[in-house]
Amino acid sequence: MTRIQRLTATCAVAAAALAGACKDSTAPSATDPSTMATTVTSLNANFSQNAVFQSLMALAGAGVLAAPAVLPQLVPAAPGAARAAQRDLLLRLAGGRAPKATLALFPQNALGKTFQWDTAAGGHYRITDSSLTGAPSQGIRFTLYQVDTATLRPRLPLTTTGYVDLTDVSNAASNGIHLLLRVGQQTAADYTVTEVKTTSSLSLAAAGTLQDVVTSGPQVTFNLSHALTLADSSLRTNYQATANGATVTMQTAYVGSTGNESESVDWLLQKNGSVEVVGVNTPDSTDFQFKLNGTSFATVRQVGAGPETITGPGGRSLTAGELLSLVTILEQFAEVYANLSLVFVPTLLFFV
Repeated sequence: MTRIQRLTATCAVAAAALAGACKDSTAPSATDPSTMATTVTSLNANFSQNAVFQSLMALAGAGVLAAPAVLPQLVPAAPGAARAAQRDLLLRLAGGRAPKATLALFPQNALGKTFQWDTAAGGHYRITDSSLTGAPSQGIRFTLYQVDTATLRPRLPLTTTGYVDLTDVSNAASNGIHLLLRVGQQTAADYTVTEVKTTSSLSLAAAGTLQDVVTSGPQVTFNLSHALTLADSSLRTNYQATANGATVTMQTAYVGSTGNESESVDWLLQKNGSVEVVGVNTPDSTDFQFKLNGTSFATVRQVGAGPETITGPGGRSLTAGELLSLVTILEQFAEVYANLSLVFVPTLLFFV
């Protein structure tokens, strides 16, 4: 369990204890912690409740085109929970195929073809009908289905949710895939993932839009990047997304050698005010602040194996409602990060 996971659990326990002893009497304002926590949750719903977007995960473990199965290891359950997996995957990408030229990612005999889920032999994607048309001439198409998120496989009996076209936009400088996700005549996602390698670094970026067209949800515009320095395996991520008037910016860095890593985060959500989580984790300490409209409303500190201290301005104790807001903000920020990371999953199969 990471320090922030323990922090979330500590806040939840403290909030439950306080709730049993008293009730908050102050009604929430437009910019109080509970309202901003709800705003984070609402932004996250654009991903977590988007069944079509979630169906992309079925490609992660499908063994497509005989490529090694790559699970969504860029997705942490909480800050720091999967930093080793993130680094390992990006290092694997760094040692994978180098940029070559357009049409380098897919086998020539697969171009323009549609892959469907074959339930025989345990289930996998393959070309079951080579006469199907519509796939991009410089790419391939996958029919998408409702997915079991526990197994990353289509749920049986198969229920089609749409299709995704992956088009090779690589060149001599970078590997690139354009992704177009369609449901009927509606576009649910439209973005490009680019991978650039040098002798000392690897960058992975994604930019575009997605939308829950089934529920007519708001369009999400995003710009995401991972930067890995090979010399010390330090990893920096920068996520930005905007939807329905809310903008989230999430900067995260993991630096240092094994056993001595530090993790820093600066996560900011803005809509009718702002809420921010900023701080540093090391093997020996935690120091985080929760800010509301740029002003600290909670500080969390821990040294070594000592107790975590959670205080408000001037060292006052937080109310049960404020502690529960901290829990929600942490959990929902982490889930936003995880869901944004899913953008990379379909393309990782072909960059390895």
